Amino acid sequence: MTDTSQKPRRVRLTRDERIRQILDVSTRLVSRHGFYGLSLPEVAKQVGITQAGLLHYVHTKEGLLQLIIEQGYDQRFDPEDFAATGDPAATHPDGMSFPAYCRYLVAHNAQDPQLIRLYMVLSAESVSPEHPAHTYFHDRPDRVWELYSRTRWRIPPQVGDWSNMRPLVEQTIAAMDGLQLRMFRSPAIDLPTAWRDFEQVLFPAPIWDDYR
Repeated sequence: MTDTSQKPRRVRLTRDERIRQILDVSTRLVSRHGFYGLSLPEVAKQVGITQAGLLHYVHTKEGLLQLIIEQGYDQRFDPEDFAATGDPAATHPDGMSFPAYCRYLVAHNAQDPQLIRLYMVLSAESVSPEHPAHTYFHDRPDRVWELYSRTRWRIPPQVGDWSNMRPLVEQTIAAMDGLQLRMFRSPAIDLPTAWRDFEQVLFPAPIWDDYR
């Protein structure tokens, strides 16, 4: 007779696998409830470990937030990732196309609405100086500019060199943020389709026609 009273055997995960599991669960919970509504016991329960086991990986609730931002959100779709696709607009001998990179970024963001929702929730919460992500979002424009400044871009001569591009870069990011919010309104928009209209305004013809 088979003994059915035994508990199922727990599957051991590598550290990287466990952290990915923690990231997936906590990202989903924060995108729904915000950081202040996040419960470490609930994260541990959904991951299938004890709270002590969870703290072994993240140490504190703030540590979990840092993990979400640094490994869940920040490490995705930078210019190097675009170059790795081999897209001609990314590998042109005169430099990468900034409008093409923006299209790439929008297209990939649209495939993961949960991460977009996470970003929106945290950016809204972190307006408060007491929020643990306040500094991160306050400093983000400088970090993005520094990241993009490491890439060689192909820019119309009328614009000048890359040092003149910061206002346009910040306007572009602000436009993306606004459109991403519309994904969760009714009626929802298709992000890549809506971005095409914004691109014509941000990178107008005929100046940018040969630089897309």
